Amino acid sequence: MLFILCQIVDTSRHAIYFSAMAFNGRFLHNIIEQASSRGASKATLLNISGKPESELMENDCKVDYQSFNKTFETALREVKDPLLGIHITQSMSLAAAGLMVQIAQSSKTFKDAILLACNYAMLGCDSLPMRLEETEYSYELIFNCDRIWRSNSEETFQHTLEGSLFFLLKEYEALTGKKFSPVKITLDYTPRVSFKELEKYYRAPVFIRDIRNTVVFRKKDLDTPITSADHELLQHLILFAEDKISRLDQRDTVVDQVGRIIMKNLPDRASADLVARELNMSVRTMQRQLKYEDTSFRGILENNLMDFARKQIIRRKHTLSQIAYQLNYSDLSAFSRAYKNHFGEAPTKIRRAV
Repeated sequence: MLFILCQIVDTSRHAIYFSAMAFNGRFLHNIIEQASSRGASKATLLNISGKPESELMENDCKVDYQSFNKTFETALREVKDPLLGIHITQSMSLAAAGLMVQIAQSSKTFKDAILLACNYAMLGCDSLPMRLEETEYSYELIFNCDRIWRSNSEETFQHTLEGSLFFLLKEYEALTGKKFSPVKITLDYTPRVSFKELEKYYRAPVFIRDIRNTVVFRKKDLDTPITSADHELLQHLILFAEDKISRLDQRDTVVDQVGRIIMKNLPDRASADLVARELNMSVRTMQRQLKYEDTSFRGILENNLMDFARKQIIRRKHTLSQIAYQLNYSDLSAFSRAYKNHFGEAPTKIRRAV
């Protein structure tokens, strides 16, 4: 994948455009995987894509927009999810393509990181190029689109845009460890669901604006420095998650499936509702099946978080506050209570012992 660093300039003069490569096989393969986990036929989607699965996963595999659109439209018909684009990106692993490592090594500020993150959010799609404009008080990320691609499938365009917006926000929240809300989001079409439904995912007001698909950021937020310690810890969390996933992929009990989805969403903390949707069952059914195996969703989640926490404490590389922050605990005391409840001793005790 090609990453392009750009200088951001004032809109009174000009703006810098940047985009990635054409639709690539990995992008479409990820969509097929996520759609099949929601009930779509993987074999059907692969057949429509016109390429075998092994070829889609090759780094240099490219897919034309007609094949991409037909595959996505079929997934929509089979899954019947009006927010499929968002739900697919909601389940995407942040570890893919090793981007977090590259961002950690390359970025000094949030503004630098977002340029790399935008390229990854598109996963190699040059049909939806973006540019970042600077105004007096804000930065505005503007999404353009290939008109031929969009005219071929308006619904695929909308889902791709909505998913890209969500994944972008998910990425840089993970990068900083902070909850983040844009100033606003504008769309040049009427969404298929209510504005309130979209705002729940974007945590920002959504408006309709002619010929303008944008997300607006506060300038002070994008100018926030990124600390290398948080990046290093995030890298360890991603590697930890990848290792867990690789071992869970070899098994297939409900407990294993729940654990796998939890790890794919780290450093975000997956909810029971999200995991149940991934498994195509209700939360109640999922909890009942987990109970049969003498565990619970909360138990699986805490086991994974505490396992990671204990390894990091033993490493003595990061402070307890940094570990608590990375794992999305509200504060150090909340993390310490959870750790003591799980292991029967305070995290400070094991730190003193190693």
